[in-house]
Amino acid sequence: MSQRWGEWSLQQRRFAILVLYLLVASPWLLRGTFRALESASNSPLEWVDDSFAPRRDFDRFVEQFGARDQLVISWPGCTVDERRTDLLVKVLRHSGVFQDQQNWLFEEVVSGREAFRSLQEPPLSLSPAEATARLRGALVGPDGRTTCLIIRFSPEGLRQRARLVPSVMAAAVRYGGARFEELHLAGPIMDGYSVDVASQATMHRLAPLSSLVVFVFCILCFDSLYAALLVFGVSLISQAISLAMLHYCGVSMTALLIVLPPLVQVLSVAGGIHWINYYLDLAAVDDRDVIGRTMRAAWLPCSLSSGTTAIGLGSLGVSGLVAVRDFGVYAAIAVLITLAALLAILPGPLAWVPLRPRPHAAARRAHDFWGGLALLQQRFAVWVLLAGAVLMLGLGWGVTRLTASVRIETLFSGDSKLIRDYRWLEEHVAPLVPIDVVVTFDQAFAAAAKNKFAILQRVQQTVESQREVQHVSSPFDFLPAEPVPDDPRIQAVVLDRLRPVLQAKRMLATDARLNESWRMTAHLSALGDHQYGDILEQLRTVIRAEVDQATGMSPNCRVSLSGLMPLVHEIQRQLLRDLFVSFMTAFGLILIVMTLVQAGIVSGLLSMIPNVFPALLLFGGMGWAGHPLDIGSIMTASIAMGIAVDDTLHFLTFFQSKLEAGLSRFDAVQAAYRQCGRAMLQTTVVCGCGLAIFGLSDFVPTARFAWMMVSLLFAAIVGDLVLLPAIILSPLGRVFRQRDEAA
Repeated sequence: MSQRWGEWSLQQRRFAILVLYLLVASPWLLRGTFRALESASNSPLEWVDDSFAPRRDFDRFVEQFGARDQLVISWPGCTVDERRTDLLVKVLRHSGVFQDQQNWLFEEVVSGREAFRSLQEPPLSLSPAEATARLRGALVGPDGRTTCLIIRFSPEGLRQRARLVPSVMAAAVRYGGARFEELHLAGPIMDGYSVDVASQATMHRLAPLSSLVVFVFCILCFDSLYAALLVFGVSLISQAISLAMLHYCGVSMTALLIVLPPLVQVLSVAGGIHWINYYLDLAAVDDRDVIGRTMRAAWLPCSLSSGTTAIGLGSLGVSGLVAVRDFGVYAAIAVLITLAALLAILPGPLAWVPLRPRPHAAARRAHDFWGGLALLQQRFAVWVLLAGAVLMLGLGWGVTRLTASVRIETLFSGDSKLIRDYRWLEEHVAPLVPIDVVVTFDQAFAAAAKNKFAILQRVQQTVESQREVQHVSSPFDFLPAEPVPDDPRIQAVVLDRLRPVLQAKRMLATDARLNESWRMTAHLSALGDHQYGDILEQLRTVIRAEVDQATGMSPNCRVSLSGLMPLVHEIQRQLLRDLFVSFMTAFGLILIVMTLVQAGIVSGLLSMIPNVFPALLLFGGMGWAGHPLDIGSIMTASIAMGIAVDDTLHFLTFFQSKLEAGLSRFDAVQAAYRQCGRAMLQTTVVCGCGLAIFGLSDFVPTARFAWMMVSLLFAAIVGDLVLLPAIILSPLGRVFRQRDEAA
């Protein structure tokens, strides 16, 4: 054995040791891979953490009023007269299914039927018509009968929503008299649950199909099953290591991270295509020590390409959204893993079984095509450059018109079950978007209670006057039917008597300093074309004006908008900030790399033009078309820049080597075309087709991410094969020649 080991080449011995290490680590790799694919955690609230200031404000609101994530459920026949809903409520409150170690997994179960009946009992003793009027638009629908149940989850219940949501549905069928196919569920809990289900479906249904497409295109690109198996095998190993990394780092598979495995795969295959093309071109000239010569020729451009891709991905680490930040950091590490796997694994099998060089006829056809393209570029370089500049300026101006959204319509298509449920619930029960208005009186103001009643009334009337607000739930819903006299002393007594009721209903909270916070909730539609940012700003303005007028601008009375919607709006604003900051971070870091590689500031700047070209075209076009950004599309600009630089670096590395060998700019471009053009087209097609499969996902951000990445990749290949050579061959390209003359 030792004699045979000594006869093996360096690459063969290194590969044998590497295979041994992989076999030893395989149980942990496989366990981590499958565990990572099993986990899922998705909700807009989970996209931010305590470092996000609006999230801290929301958490303080939750501490005051306990308004955590909730699930709304109803069905035809769920009415204020249906007694079976009482049994369902009892089961939800007391069944062991909804408990964990004797701890209730819900914080509250609100029944529209219970609320309707409680208003008809003492001390209010309202008539059925009066009770209906007060609940219509919140818990009772336009018909005055259809109602719903609202279930607020505890933090532990939120972690177990994958089990609890189906259990709630089963209980509604068994005890509430509902039919399963007629159940309608909505709310933040259902949003997150639906995203979890869509994420898992995407991984199980589309990921294998994407891998198959990538493998088929590998065979077509190489015209060799053996070469395709080698490159595809390296990509699978890279995927397994990356997924295991996620599991052992304690990261859940979010809806954003589900695109990490296919992204790792296509990037690994792209690097393998470039490496194999270097190998085949060198083997066609001389097959002696072809692996060593390939490593010497390929390691630098492959390393630079992976490094800049990692920079593009890592730039997302500056995001204020934890989901985007996690994706950027772990994807950057995964790209470096693919580079290590590529350079360590690929040479080994080829040392045992070499690849055959391409047939001379095929090589000659490619040689003639790229030579003809170089001649066209030399003739029309200035015109190509001008056309590119006009496109970048014209479409790029649309970037200033970009908007962002994380509304429910940006997460699922209009014909999805979740959107249909939202539509049914808003049509038959009540609007589902709450905006909570909190009026806080400090201790001195609260003790006086002089104008408190009048101030709260004016705030409610102001909120109700807004066109988009369909209903307001307020403390006045629990006043007796008779009008309250316009006497501050009587009003103070009324409010004092209401205090226990309002505290139980979570409409009044008192802190340690005896400051009082009164809560009322405006109900808006979750669907339609509402601009919630404008609505929030308008509400803040008009409410503040009313309160200032009522209190004489007293600092002892404060008004704030809180709850889920203001937080979601801040997340939308953060998306736009992240797009700009991450893109500029990626641009700056990659520019530094390019100036060092080109050994010149101007040449480095010029080489960045084809890499900015795709993002300006796509995002500018989205701005002009009025398509909002979502959490999936926000990542694509930086990622696409990092990937686009790959081909730029391969092209420029070979171009510069020919310049330094004494060729003219035209001859160097022609040589770079012939050396790199084929691989650049192949990597674009493989990456594009592999990611395009995820455009079929039911989860809109994942689908949009896929289609945007495909568009950016094909725009990037136009930038690298058309715009970059035009820059080099135009008068601007003299800076590249000056580097050669200085050498």
